Amino acid sequence: MKKTFAFALVALALAVCVGAQEAAAGTANPAPQAEVAAPATVAPVPAVAPAVAPATVPATAPAVVFASASSKRYAVWSDAGKDDAVALAATLDGLFGVYNEYFRFDEAALKAPLTVRKFSAKSSFDAYLTKVIGETKGDFVYLHYPTVERSELVVFAKESADDFDASLSHQAFVQFLKAFIPEPPLWIREGFAVFFERTRLDANTGLVSYAENQSWLETVKLLKSQSRLYGVSDLMLLSSDEARSGLDVFYPESWALVSFFIGSPDRRYNRFIWDAIGHLSPEASLEQNQNAVRDFFLKWHGQEAAESDFLAYLDGQKTFAELVTSGVRSYGDKDLDTAYKSFSQALVKNSASYIPHYYLGLIAYARGDYALAAEYYNKALELGSDAPITNYALGINAYASRRFDEAKAYLQKASDGDPAKYGTKAGEIISRIASDGGM
Repeated sequence: MKKTFAFALVALALAVCVGAQEAAAGTANPAPQAEVAAPATVAPVPAVAPAVAPATVPATAPAVVFASASSKRYAVWSDAGKDDAVALAATLDGLFGVYNEYFRFDEAALKAPLTVRKFSAKSSFDAYLTKVIGETKGDFVYLHYPTVERSELVVFAKESADDFDASLSHQAFVQFLKAFIPEPPLWIREGFAVFFERTRLDANTGLVSYAENQSWLETVKLLKSQSRLYGVSDLMLLSSDEARSGLDVFYPESWALVSFFIGSPDRRYNRFIWDAIGHLSPEASLEQNQNAVRDFFLKWHGQEAAESDFLAYLDGQKTFAELVTSGVRSYGDKDLDTAYKSFSQALVKNSASYIPHYYLGLIAYARGDYALAAEYYNKALELGSDAPITNYALGINAYASRRFDEAKAYLQKASDGDPAKYGTKAGEIISRIASDGGM
């Protein structure tokens, strides 16, 4: 756990640029707002003011040809061609829809489509930002200008589709929120941005849907154990400078507070987040919006009681590692129901890990559901589980369901993969199959 936290701190130090950016703005370009950098989970960067309108590349920039696409809420420019612009516009519309399920902003209030510019190469992205703001950034940038028409989100293609999706979901939310509320409370802006990071387009259905993001849970729980968390009402009033100086606490706790208000079993807290959003004003300053939300919070919730409920909520949230550890312990105690619950929850948190699949296969086998056990075992193999032990489990499972040819094949693979461990055991069962007439 300490290693994970240390890594997060290093990532923050290396990947996050903080503070107001002094863009080279002329008299037509007011100074940019001071922004707090986005969290290290995706390492986005602060918003700054562009020196040009988003649909226009500076005359001195390298020649880049952009194709454009318009959707219900976005104007997208991409140097990868029309199809890429159309696909990105559709994804952004889906993200907007998910965001607005929570915020319920009046779309008629948008004075212009939200602009997004995509580069197919990081070098082109770097060249563009260098011309616009005098420097480049390591990740996607939302260039915030006092008008929606001139603001833009600038992105680039990444080798990892998951990294691209996480950065897009995060920074597209910042763009979405500031289009309606230019000065939202910092904890709402960054807490929700992290909250939405795993929101994805499903290629099979063509729909964008929310998925829980608990990347910061382990860090938040460690901060809690070290008594380093801000008081809830204090977090709500942090200035940009204060948040900037306490990034290692501010970001994970902002996400945790948003998750608490949305996920708490106490409806009073659920109701607060919706009412808080309703108290935000597009004309208000950062301080005014933060004070309005904090004052409303204290009006309906006792500070000490809310603090206690928030910390209790964190205690009740389990990380993937905690769920796996609990599941293994329950399985060892032959408490299959509890083990199943733990591994099912672990699977939701990390479906890319073979561990919950393998143990759910063991549980299905113990319950006599051999077909389901085979599905889990095969998925575990696909995700990188130890081949000999998983093939042995598949062999035993096939033998129990009297699929003898499959059993022999799997057992032979286990034996070949690790003769010292499975040669004798697999051989005995293969011999038993032969003596029982399962040739």
